[in-house]
Amino acid sequence: MSGGLKTKELGIMAKKYLRMTLNERIQHINLAINFTILVITGFALKYPEAFWASPITDVPLGMTFRGFLHRLSGVATVTLGGYHLLYLAFTERGRRIVIDMIPMWQDAKDLWETLKNNLFINRPAKVIRMGRFNFREKLEYLGMIWGTIVMTVTGFILWFKEEWLLFFPMWTFEVSRAIHFYEAILATLTIIVWHFYSVVWNPDVYPMNWAWINGHLTEHEMELEHGSELERIRKEEKGRQAHFNEGSGAGPGGGRAYPVNQEGREKFSIKGFYGMIQHLNESIKNWKGM
Repeated sequence: MSGGLKTKELGIMAKKYLRMTLNERIQHINLAINFTILVITGFALKYPEAFWASPITDVPLGMTFRGFLHRLSGVATVTLGGYHLLYLAFTERGRRIVIDMIPMWQDAKDLWETLKNNLFINRPAKVIRMGRFNFREKLEYLGMIWGTIVMTVTGFILWFKEEWLLFFPMWTFEVSRAIHFYEAILATLTIIVWHFYSVVWNPDVYPMNWAWINGHLTEHEMELEHGSELERIRKEEKGRQAHFNEGSGAGPGGGRAYPVNQEGREKFSIKGFYGMIQHLNESIKNWKGM
């Protein structure tokens, strides 16, 4: 009996669901690298005496290189943001992400029930079944968009100070500098405190949520964080199974299928990556605004 239960549990853990495609993982890694560089090189200007800034400040022309690297990473981040907008607009999966990221009333109810669980008001804790993107992920994503816009605008004002002051008073520059600094603190704390807890320190996913590397979540992880989405996928799989059984080629008694998200089978290859770029280019050429 226990052996059967253990086998069932292993089966649940082994089944995987696509969370991030290769394209999305590359975008995520790109953003993570540039964000880290921006944080280090940005705060090194404000706190040059800090121990972690010494590798920059203690070398000849270190602060000059710091400025160049900070601006370079800033431009790279803005470019990535532009590519991400194209991905959202010109790919079917991207447009689906936009729709699924829209905050709904259910997200507010999920947030409320989560607070009640954490404050021990719900006893026992209520099981919350959330969609493809839960309220935490939606808040993070929308916050990232807002933060990127704010940091881009204020960053260019600080970069082109002389040109800015030809048209605007000095106090607008000082306000931009203050906003840039405090938004940087807010963004850094959001990543360290909130995002890292969700994907690393949370006991349900520790030592790490590996989706940003392998692109998949296990059925157990889906059940915990995206129960409603898992139910939807299961219904779709049952529908595909029923359609297969009714097919003329199934033979007497129907056939036996093992529905797997086909995107989940992707393997990295140079040829596949090149084909993905070609497909994206064709999508952009053929897009008619529909």
